[in-house]
Amino acid sequence: MPLPAGVVSHPALAFTTSALAEIMTACFEGYVIPQAINGEMFNARFRRETLDLRASRVFTDGEHPVALILVARRGWTARIAAMGIVPSHRARGLGRLALGKVIEDLRKLGDRHLLLEVIDTNEPAVRLYRSLGFESRRRLIGYRRAATAGIPAAVADLVEVDPLSIARKLAEEGPADLPWFLAPETLAAIAAPARGLSLEGTAFAIVEPAPQPGSLALRTLFVNRDARGRGLGQAMISTVAAAHPQQDLLVTANVPEDLAPGFMTRMGFERTPIGQFEMVRNLAA
Repeated sequence: MPLPAGVVSHPALAFTTSALAEIMTACFEGYVIPQAINGEMFNARFRRETLDLRASRVFTDGEHPVALILVARRGWTARIAAMGIVPSHRARGLGRLALGKVIEDLRKLGDRHLLLEVIDTNEPAVRLYRSLGFESRRRLIGYRRAATAGIPAAVADLVEVDPLSIARKLAEEGPADLPWFLAPETLAAIAAPARGLSLEGTAFAIVEPAPQPGSLALRTLFVNRDARGRGLGQAMISTVAAAHPQQDLLVTANVPEDLAPGFMTRMGFERTPIGQFEMVRNLAA
């Protein structure tokens, strides 16, 4: 179906990074999780996620941007990295028409699968995506370990290593089919000030400052297959927590809920309130 009268689709490539950050901030005004970002923050986030500015779209009504759909792409799979509409144009059917156009464009490009994440309590958005052929694949959750949970004694010395080397090891030794944000391809694009950490050359973690004050983001944690069952994951968390005694450890809501929930509980992590559905649509059919 055509877009509403006066609404025009533009490739995001036609806009500067700073302009896209401003548009995104406006489009997420009043959402469950507002996105108040600048150009530097936009670049730092979406560089990792393999954003395709040619496939991404800005929709304008006259001279004013009113909607934004950002698309990341890897191989035959695309992902809606962000989608928002300014308050004045919500509940008018624009989201359905705009996303429908993006889906049509991705199919023409040859993509075969389209992923997205949506906050599980955002019922209107979930209904919209399901009506467009998306199916819920799994629930993603987050965790926080409060600094006040107790400061364990440091059990070993951590060695700093290249985060890229950890991403490569994760591809070889980590769980299969991780969500986009936790995938080795995403972690491979992480750079300083993120830090790669190794324990005994067999347990690995990537940490970086979190946007939330007083928090340290834990981006990945894994142990090589032949070293599992020796408590090295626990030792890694204990040592990182001891090295940052004033900071909470934060894991964003991108973790499959069935991935090591018992371990996280034992290590003092609690689930954060926000959860997401990972949804998928087959574009090849």
